[in-house]
This record gives sequence, C-alpha cells and structure tokens, in this order.
Amino acid sequence: WDPGVGPAPPPCPAEAPHAPGAASSCGMSSCSRPYRKDPSFNPEFIKSKSTAAAGLCSWCLNMVRFYEVHCTVKPKRQAVAD
Repeated sequence: WDPGVGPAPPPCPAEAPHAPGAASSCGMSSCSRPYRKDPSFNPEFIKSKSTAAAGLCSWCLNMVRFYEVHCTVKPKRQAVAD
C-alpha cells in the first residue's frame, strides 16, 4: 500500500489562538489536509481492503468535519449566551 510506505506527514503546528468563528484557522484542518486530499483515503476505497480500516477512515473524516463545525458554532453559541 503506497501511502504507508512514504514518509510521514509533517507534524501539526500547535494550535494558535484564532478569531472567533474562523474555522479555517482550526489546527485540525492543517493536520488533516494531506489525508483529505488523498483520493485513496476514502471509506469506500478502503473498504475493499479492510472493513475495520474503512470504519476508522470514516470516523476520522467525520471527526474533522465535526471539529470544523464546532469551530464555527462555538462563537455563535457564546454570542447568544451573552
């Protein structure tokens, strides 16, 4: 499996403080970018290799999406609470 043979991706930078509502500044986005661009990091493709790995791939992609939504919603919730 070629992606497992190559060098590891660079380590994620420490999450810097960002402006409220700036989801693009979330640290997880920069960490997950290499995997999200890889067409073989797809649950359907991976399912043909391993069902368990497909579930893990799907979970990873969903956690990244949850974090992006969280970064957008959290400041809005705080604004409503104030």
